Amino acid sequence: MRFLITLPGAGRRAPSPLLLGVLFAASACGQAPPRADAPRFDAALVNEQKRRIAAFDSVVRTINTDSAYHLWQAALTAPDAEVGQQQAECEYGRLMYRYGIAADAALRRMQDTLWRHADGELVTRFHQNVRGGALEADDKACGPPPPDRAPYWLREWFVYPLPTLPPSATDSTPRHS
Repeated sequence: MRFLITLPGAGRRAPSPLLLGVLFAASACGQAPPRADAPRFDAALVNEQKRRIAAFDSVVRTINTDSAYHLWQAALTAPDAEVGQQQAECEYGRLMYRYGIAADAALRRMQDTLWRHADGELVTRFHQNVRGGALEADDKACGPPPPDRAPYWLREWFVYPLPTLPPSATDSTPRHS
């Protein structure tokens, strides 16, 4: 058997198109065929899920959580921390009744800034004086619910994760995972 060793730049010729074609075909033969059990996504269903998520997010952005924010801030200096906590929990209940699960998402977003500008000593004292967990937020403690109730789709909302789809010919922006 003979081996040919060539030094860089010494007598190199451009490879022939036939050789390049054979190498390309040989490399393609080694690729596995697509799996039969690979998930298939109906683009129309994925687009419908995106539309629903956008609708849900638009409801979340319109919920006014100022009342709950101010009740928690007032609870910091209230003579009885549990009364302040009860009032805030009642407001949470009213928002949940009116906006469903969207209120929970809006309140979680509000909590990111809830104690940011508050006096740290007041926050620590407040947490020491309140009971752990949620208080009762029923009609007896909070009064009757608001007249408007969230529609069924907001009360029973669950966001299924969207699948990652391969790029399509109509995509104009690159995907970053």
